Amino acid sequence: MSEVDKINQQIAALTAQREAVMLKERASVLTKMKADIKLYGFKTSDFKGVLLTRAKRSPNKAKAEASGPKRTYTKKAK
Repeated sequence: MSEVDKINQQIAALTAQREAVMLKERASVLTKMKADIKLYGFKTSDFKGVLLTRAKRSPNKAKAEASGPKRTYTKKAK
């Protein structure tokens, strides 16, 4: 087994371990976020436009990518 194969094997093992740990910690992170939101008195309207759902982001992103880059026009100096 080459050195590269050994490293790739370690990467695969660490990736699986990372995913498992993230799943375990996810619940505690969400609980802390909810507690902080309640503590500081945030409302859903405070997050409007900041936290978009994936469903709302996807069509706009796909539409923007399909239409190509946007052009910007600048005024010429006289």
